[in-house]
Formats: sequence, structure tokens, C-alpha cells
Amino acid sequence: MRKILYLISPLMALAACTKEIDFDYHEVEPLVVIEGLVTDEGTSVVVTRSRSVSDPLPSPCRKDAVVTITCDGKSTVIPYDAKSESYCSPMAGVAGKTYQLDVDLDGRHYEASAYMPPPATILAADFFWMSVVDERMLVYELWALDPDPSERTHFWYRMDRISHHPHFEGKTSTEPYRWGVLDDRGCPPGKVFIDMMATSEKAMDKDEEDDWDYILYDGDSITCRLMTIDRPVYDYFSSLRAGQRGGANPQSNISGGCLGYFAAGSVSRTDTIVFQRSRVKEWQKAE
Repeated sequence: MRKILYLISPLMALAACTKEIDFDYHEVEPLVVIEGLVTDEGTSVVVTRSRSVSDPLPSPCRKDAVVTITCDGKSTVIPYDAKSESYCSPMAGVAGKTYQLDVDLDGRHYEASAYMPPPATILAADFFWMSVVDERMLVYELWALDPDPSERTHFWYRMDRISHHPHFEGKTSTEPYRWGVLDDRGCPPGKVFIDMMATSEKAMDKDEEDDWDYILYDGDSITCRLMTIDRPVYDYFSSLRAGQRGGANPQSNISGGCLGYFAAGSVSRTDTIVFQRSRVKEWQKAE
């Protein structure tokens, strides 16, 4: 049982009243969490344990696991790297291959396999103003070639930013800004496009503290990674996004009774954009 302070209705708030309520949740035994990734840029696996909702500290990577990647009958043990706090290797994946992950920890065995599709060539990416109902939204639009138009292709994308704005003083490391998954349904034949809603013009003008993490400021460096993935990994991240709203864990593609995922993907990256609000153009429908 945990007690929290809860601010009740706006009218009651005017009287500065608070009400103490009981929030009942059940503690469960920690589960192993595995996040594994093989790409054409290298291999990385993080092995942690889930933590209680009352524990604010992230779980460190376990150093005592045995992590193995196998492809075409050849197995490679991936070493633990203290600097990155992960099991990592420069061993790059090859498109068209299927990779198997095996993790042994505390007498338990976990395994998964993932197919690595060919990469999608990025054609263009930029910011635009787009009118949505009565708002002007800042949108990042990315276009790429579909690597296999005859088959359903699945993608996982992530936009990162580095901000030097005074709001983020002392915090200049690369931070995830937007991410998601999609497939090529609804895209023009042979092409893939993604519209990532960044923030609204109104929020940028007001510049309120609650919106700082979503507002882009002049001088922010923006890069985007587009990775082709197989269907099980797409399903995992789709359910992860849905579960964030409903509080449910996504279905892992790793057997053995753990949380997490194992993905093999081909990565394409955009050129870095240094954001300047005055240079953003109005969006026009592509011909």
C-alpha cells in the first residue's frame, strides 16, 4: 500500500485543499529484461531486471550473463563493455540473414531470432509547418525508398536531438525526441514517408516549462534513424506504444519468460539538421 497526495477538482483547489488517498498496487518479483539489437552498424545487448514502481533508479546491466549471437551456424560470445554498460561488439549484421540471440543468466536460458531486412534509402527529410484543425504544427517529414515494394515492409524510426538552449544547461548529450514504428501501407508505390509531429506553434510561442522537452529551439541538432525490421519486432513496438497508454507490458519475442525484445535491422540515417525556426517552410502536398 502506498500513499500519495492527490489534488482534487479545480474548485476545491482554489481553497488549497488536498486529499490523501490510498493507491493499492501489487509488488511482483523482478523479471529479466533483455534489449538486443543487431544492425549493420554493430551489436548491442542490455540485460537488466524490472523494478518496482516505487523505485526511481534505473536497473544497471547485469554483468554475469552469457550473451551469444549465432548466424549461419557460427556463434559469437558478446563481451560485456563497462564503458557502454552493455554487451556490445562491432560485429555488423548483414541484410538477408537471420540472427539468433541466446542469453544465459542465473540458471535460466532465453532465446530469440530475428530476420534482418535490406535497408531503406533516405531521399529527403526536413521540417515544415502543417495546419491541423486550428493549429499550426511543426512536422518533420521523411521520405525513403521502399526496399521491397512487393512485400509488406516494417520500419522503426527514432529522432534524436542535442540542445544547447539555456533551458537544458549542463545537459548536452543526445536525447531521444520522437520514435515510432510503421509499415508501408498507404505509402506511394516504391516509397515510404513519415510525418512526425514535433510541437505546435502556439507551444513554441508560449515556451512554458511543461513543454520544454517537446519544443525545438534554434541551434538544436536533429538527426533521425530509420531501421527496417521484421514483423515480430514491429508487433512488439506497436504493442509497447499501446501499452504505455494502458499500463500493459508488450509481448516479448524472446522465449524463456522475460521482458524485452531482440531485433535485427538495417539502419539508414539522415544528415544532421541544425534547427532554425525562421527557415521552416509551409508544407505542400507531394506530387
